[in-house]
Amino acid sequence: MFDRTTAERGLPQGRFTNYTDTLKHIYGQLSPEQNFTHAAKQTYIALGLALAQAAELRIDSTPAEGFNNQVIDEVLGLTEMGLKSVTLLYLGYSDPERDWLAPMKKVRMPMDVFTVFK
Repeated sequence: MFDRTTAERGLPQGRFTNYTDTLKHIYGQLSPEQNFTHAAKQTYIALGLALAQAAELRIDSTPAEGFNNQVIDEVLGLTEMGLKSVTLLYLGYSDPERDWLAPMKKVRMPMDVFTVFK
């Protein structure tokens, strides 16, 4: 990505070498389990951006965990690509006619109960 950014922006070749070498050193010292955990947590950045973009486009969405990773990985062929699912994002449009909750009042925790201010 850094080489592509350098080329696309017309920057001097090797512009990010110190930075990428530092990253390689740091992540090279992690165990495979630590590296996976770190990468899995990074998916929440993309997930949050995708949720916000879906809302902007007025597309209903919700994140999901607690799914059977092995089934998802098999169906999508992720294992063969050296990948593993960690989160899902459901996208679509609600069906108010079949949604029994749609006509009901939304109930949310009050802000002062839901958050902690210090």
